[in-house]
Amino acid sequence: MTFAVVGTPGDRRPALFAAACRSSGLPEPRLIAWTDVLRGAEIVLRPGDLLRVDSPGEDPEADVLLRGPGAPARVGGGARWHRTFTAALGRLSAAASAAGARLLGDVEETAVMFDKRLAHARLQAAGVPVP
Repeated sequence: MTFAVVGTPGDRRPALFAAACRSSGLPEPRLIAWTDVLRGAEIVLRPGDLLRVDSPGEDPEADVLLRGPGAPARVGGGARWHRTFTAALGRLSAAASAAGARLLGDVEETAVMFDKRLAHARLQAAGVPVP
């Protein structure tokens, strides 16, 4: 079993996942940088790879690629962030499918999780109390 992880180099999430793989006797996962995915670089996967997608984290470069230029502390840019993020998820899904790899997680469900209005409506429809 081999993993490829889309994440931010140096971020704790991929580092902790790599440590968990090593401690379980699994090979070191290959890290695919979010910035490469967001710039449209080729996504290289192998048949049988399990593709894990971590959060872009707090990488300022990934944030600019997701939201566009502007002050890093600004509130705006959410719609563009979501549009760019979901497009990147679509690219990852297509690359996994083409390579015979498996994307861990559902692209459409992940898109809902990152959209407050859609997530709120989905929870409400399921009878989950929401504010």
